[in-house]
Amino acid sequence: MIRPGRSLLSKIFLLQALVLCLAALAVPLAIDAMLKRRAAFFEQKVLTDRARLVAEALAVTPDDRLALAPGRYSREGESGEFGYAVVDTAGTVSLASSPFAEGLLGPLGRSEKTQFSSLAAEGRQYRAVSFPVTVENRPYWVMLGWNLSEEDVIHDDLLHNFLWSALAVAAPLLLLLLLLNALIVKRFFRPVLGLSRQVAALDPGRSDLRLPTKSLPAEILPLAEAFNLALERVEQSYQVQKEFTADAAHELRTPLAVLDARLQTLPESEARAALLADARLMARIVNQLLDMATLEQAGRDGGETDLLEISRSVVGDLAIEAIKKGQSLGLIEPEGLTSLRVQAQEQDVWHMLRNLVENAIRHTPAGTTIDVVLEKDGSLTVRDDGPGIPEELHEHIFKRFWRRKRSGNAGAGLGMAIVQRVAQSNGGSITLHSAEGRGTAFVIRLPLVPDAEPALGLPRLH
Repeated sequence: MIRPGRSLLSKIFLLQALVLCLAALAVPLAIDAMLKRRAAFFEQKVLTDRARLVAEALAVTPDDRLALAPGRYSREGESGEFGYAVVDTAGTVSLASSPFAEGLLGPLGRSEKTQFSSLAAEGRQYRAVSFPVTVENRPYWVMLGWNLSEEDVIHDDLLHNFLWSALAVAAPLLLLLLLLNALIVKRFFRPVLGLSRQVAALDPGRSDLRLPTKSLPAEILPLAEAFNLALERVEQSYQVQKEFTADAAHELRTPLAVLDARLQTLPESEARAALLADARLMARIVNQLLDMATLEQAGRDGGETDLLEISRSVVGDLAIEAIKKGQSLGLIEPEGLTSLRVQAQEQDVWHMLRNLVENAIRHTPAGTTIDVVLEKDGSLTVRDDGPGIPEELHEHIFKRFWRRKRSGNAGAGLGMAIVQRVAQSNGGSITLHSAEGRGTAFVIRLPLVPDAEPALGLPRLH
C-alpha cells in the first residue's frame, strides 16, 4: 500500500505558524528600534533647542560678568528637568542654573562641534548637550542637561508622533504576511493542479493509463486512488466489450465462409447473386469489427512503414475492382521516389488505405477517376471526381455505424471510423475535403521517420 505524504493542512499550519512566529519577533524589534531612534531624535532636538535659547540670552554685564539678559530667558532648573552651565576656555564655570548643574555639567569636555552625552548622578539619568558660542568676542561652551528620569517628559510626544511611524512599519509587514500566506497555499496546492493537468492529458484511446499516486498529500491521495479505481472498472468493462466483439466476429467468419461457398454451388440466378452479395457484405462487416477490436487494443507498439510500397500494393490489388465498375484508379507519386518511410504500423496503413480506396470505388459511379496521391511530406490523398458529399454531412462521416446511401450500397458504417482510428493511433490525422457535385478528397498525414529522407531513384514508369 502506498504511504500517503504528509497532510497538506499540517504543512500549511506549520509554515504559517513559523511565519507568524517570525513576524511576532520581527515586529517588536522593528518597533523597538524605531522607538529608540525616535526618542534619541526627540531628546537631541529638545536639548539643542533649549541650549540655543540659553546661548541667545547670554550677555556680559557692566561689571564684566556673564549673565542671562533680563526677560529673554526664564530661569531653567527650577523644576528639576533642565539645568545649564556656561564654561569659559579655562574650564571655569562662568554661569550655572544651580550648584548641582554646575557640578554635573562643568566637567564636560569642550569641543568645536556639538556633542551629546549621557550622565548619571544621584540615581538619575541625564542627557546633556555641549556646543561652543561666542559672547562679545569671548568664547564659551554652553552645556545643558535634561533629567530623563521623569517618564512623562517624552511619553506624550512619543504616543502622538509614533502612531503613523508604527503604522508605516505594520502595514508592509501585514501585506508581507498576506503575500507569504498566498504563496504557501499556492505552493502546497500544486499537487492538486498537477493532478488536474494529468487528468486532462489522459489519452481517451488508452484505457490502461493511470494517475501517478507517488508522494501525493494525504488529502489528495484518496481522490487519485478512487479515480484510478474508476478507470480500472471502465477498462474492465471496455475489455469485456472488445473481447465479446472480437470473439463474436471471429466465430462468425467460418460460418459466413461456409455460407458463401454453398451459395456459389447454387445455379446462376438473381436470388443467388443477391444472397452472395449479402453474405459477402456480412463477411466484410465481420472483418471490420475484427479490425476495430484490434485497433482499440491499448499499448500497441509503433513501427515504420514504407508508404510508397503500400500505396502501390493497394492500388494494384484494387485496380481490377475499379475496372469492373468502369472506373479509373491510379497512383500519383513524386518523380524518382523509391521509398517514403512513416511512423506507423504496416498493417494499419494497409487497412486504412484499402478502406479509403474501396469506399471511393463503392460509392462513386462508372466513369469516375480515382487517384491516390503521395507527397514527400508523408501525406496521402485519396480523391475522386464523383458526386461528392454535402458539407452538412462532413461531421458524421467518421462516426461509427453512420451510413449515407450514396450509390445504393449498404454497409455497417465502420470503414471511415476505422480509418480515423488508424490515423490517430499512429500519431497522424485525416481530413475531408468535399462538396456536393465536386468530388471528394480524404487527406491522411502521417509523421515521417526522424532523420529519414525520401529515397529517390530513377523515374518510375506507370
